[in-house]
Amino acid sequence: MSRSAGVKSPRTSHRTGEVRATSGSFAKDVAQLLRPIGALGLPLPSFDGRSLPNVAATAVRATGASVEASELVAPLARDLDPFDGRRAEGTVIVGIVDGLGWGAPFGEDGAGRPAGIPPAWLDARPITSVFPTTTTVALTSLSAAAPPGRTGVVGHREYLPRFGTVTEILHMTPLGNPHAESLVGPGWTPADISGVPTIFRRGVPAVAVTRGTYAGSGFTRTLYDGAEFAPYATAGDLVRVLGRLLDRPTPPALVFLYWDELDTVEHLHGPDREMAEFEVAQVARILDAVRRRVAPERARRTTLLLTADHGQVSIPPQGLLRVDAEPSILEHLARPPAGDRRAVFVVPRPGHADALRDALLRHLPPGTGYLDVDAAIAGGLFGPPPFHPELRERIGESIVLLPAGAGVTYSIPGAAARPHHRPGAHGGLDPAEFLVPLITGPLSELD
Repeated sequence: MSRSAGVKSPRTSHRTGEVRATSGSFAKDVAQLLRPIGALGLPLPSFDGRSLPNVAATAVRATGASVEASELVAPLARDLDPFDGRRAEGTVIVGIVDGLGWGAPFGEDGAGRPAGIPPAWLDARPITSVFPTTTTVALTSLSAAAPPGRTGVVGHREYLPRFGTVTEILHMTPLGNPHAESLVGPGWTPADISGVPTIFRRGVPAVAVTRGTYAGSGFTRTLYDGAEFAPYATAGDLVRVLGRLLDRPTPPALVFLYWDELDTVEHLHGPDREMAEFEVAQVARILDAVRRRVAPERARRTTLLLTADHGQVSIPPQGLLRVDAEPSILEHLARPPAGDRRAVFVVPRPGHADALRDALLRHLPPGTGYLDVDAAIAGGLFGPPPFHPELRERIGESIVLLPAGAGVTYSIPGAAARPHHRPGAHGGLDPAEFLVPLITGPLSELD
């Protein structure tokens, strides 16, 4: 946002037609974040100060909570930090717009300021998500201010040795089991999933604001362990909930806010510039309504750090490999594939490693990566050590990394099929899914 908010990014006029100049001023940032690194020859999450968990580490420092710095990733790089390393004056809101990648209305494809988006928001800066670029991984990493290799949450689907099964992490149930939360029994704790306590459990006073439909689920308990839970039902209800939180005599030091509608519609119809702009404007309207609801001084002292867990890419029907329909692949697998559609974890049967690799690559397009898991971990794809003790076992033997337009899926034989193709996907390292915007500044600047 403005320089008064502490953002030291280049500024340009926001008259219609000049967005390209604004986004172009960050072309070097984008190029730096996407450069291939090390032996893997891939872009890596920028955990040294330009990635999603760095946002949480900055929020922790800004609240003044006494959390040992060695337990967190580094805070945001100085040029991204709206607090300049200082303590926040009031509440810090860390907002996640699920599915909002770097791009329209922020990136190089901008062509004029979309209606309803505050001009200052177009000074968003690019940062990286984590790997895989999927919600379960990104949000766990954010709530712990730690890389995925440390939390151990590394996929939408993940093998959990404690339960001996590939698990749907969002639903906390074995793959193919229609009953959600079937793994959450009397002895279940968030530590069964994540190897790192949340920043809330480590002493950061916070309120988690998310859909009421997620209340009490195993994944919600993992993400927000130790935080007060404040559910909302609709956009208007979200205005009410946030407004009441900020109107408290002593407002919360930290608010984690999650908005899911863009990701939902992108999965159904594929990424769409107009829909992304609509959702950004929708979030801006919600926050502006909150601003108008609270006292001006309270709005000035409330700082927003708005970002996303990942973007999305399109997969046409012909680009999706259904492993369960390919006996030539199934015969070599020791367990169902895990990970995500665009970053797939596979384990071969003993003696079948080469055969599995050859079978998969025969069915997948040029540009598909096939990574040894030890090389991927050592190369920094999941962040620096220390690692979760089950990290390698949870991932498997190899990672299949898909190029744009391609994905891999697997359904348990006999399980109900999806009613239609879901063209929007994420999980890989394509710039559209890997880079996300970071918007910072006081709530008072949303008018």
